[in-house]
Amino acid sequence: MRTFPLNAVLAALLLSGASAMAQTAAAPAPAAAASAPSGPTVRPEMGKHLVEAQTLLNEKKYAQSKEKLQLASALADKLPYENYLITLLSLNVAVNEDDAANSSKLMEEMLSLNAVGKWASQADIIAMLQNVGVVQYRAKNYTQAAMWTERNLKEGGTSSSVKNVRIQSYLFANDFQRATALAEEEIALSQKEGRAPAESYLQILAQARGQLKDAAGGTRAMELLVTHYPKADYWQSLVNRLWTRPDLTPALHLDVFRLGFQVGALQETSDYAEYIDFAQRGGFSAEALKAYDQGAEAGLLGTGDKAETHKKLRAKLAAEVEQDKKTSAADIANALKKPNGIAMVNLGYSLVGQGQFEKGIELLEKGIAKGLPKRPEDARLHLGIAYALAGQTDKAKQVFATVSGKEGLDELARYWTLALRKP
Repeated sequence: MRTFPLNAVLAALLLSGASAMAQTAAAPAPAAAASAPSGPTVRPEMGKHLVEAQTLLNEKKYAQSKEKLQLASALADKLPYENYLITLLSLNVAVNEDDAANSSKLMEEMLSLNAVGKWASQADIIAMLQNVGVVQYRAKNYTQAAMWTERNLKEGGTSSSVKNVRIQSYLFANDFQRATALAEEEIALSQKEGRAPAESYLQILAQARGQLKDAAGGTRAMELLVTHYPKADYWQSLVNRLWTRPDLTPALHLDVFRLGFQVGALQETSDYAEYIDFAQRGGFSAEALKAYDQGAEAGLLGTGDKAETHKKLRAKLAAEVEQDKKTSAADIANALKKPNGIAMVNLGYSLVGQGQFEKGIELLEKGIAKGLPKRPEDARLHLGIAYALAGQTDKAKQVFATVSGKEGLDELARYWTLALRKP
């Protein structure tokens, strides 16, 4: 957000037969200039200095403009309107020079003078308050910036940029409660109007909630971010929040890696190495091989001082996948003979990892129907993931909607559903 010069234009008009100068105003867009109704006058000697100061201001010769304003200020017996114009032009200069201290002081003086003479329009006042607020923000005077932007909005300002600066000012001033309240207010308004909340408000909400040690509120903000702005960094933050849950069961660790892999949240060599290890030890060599190849494509595996070790790992994974394919028919036959569906579910997901979606999903469904002695909801989660990987989005969402449980299961089902949303 940038400031705009106020540019009060002093059109000097020497009136015949009178030693006075009438002032008219022109307000440039987008920040309205301070203008005055017809009537107030300034003396010719005062008007000369003010017109020169205005011209120099327009030419961005701020030091010279201030010299002219000093000459105007030195004149005796100044009229109220003359004091107003001197203050107004001085405020212009301060804003354009990003002079935080003087801009606040002059703004207060201008408002005080205008309260008596009513020379500035409401639109002009709103524009001036906006500019002073931004000057304070640039100077990192965040408490002052928050105060001036609050006054801007109270006077009728509607700029979304001002609202954004206000919320950020409270955040940087460490008033996290106020920043949170304002961000929540803007987010609720956007949701009511059926539009996506601004990304900046969601970012501020997540940061403020984090500063307040509100884990649940911070997670909610990140969920909204990945819902409306599904960037890998946001997903990584959300997945990391799953990892930090004290109640996350080890039984779902591999599923957290699977989610991270799907949404692009695995960004380090260690992420891929751990995922591959979990998948391989779980009997899902094809899944591990796919993860390896993606990690290698990203330049995270198969290079550097561990290149040879990584290449051996890939060869081992490839051999395991080939062996799984050779014994697939016998493994399926044995799984069907088991008294419960555990073997069918595991083998079904292994086939999904090999790209045999139809056969794998069929086994998963049969295994679930046969019954599982423990953690049946995990199997339904895996069935939903299988549908998602097979490109059957609607069926995947239907299955995820039936999955519920503690220890991270609720979140995994919900996040997979979010991952299937189109931006």
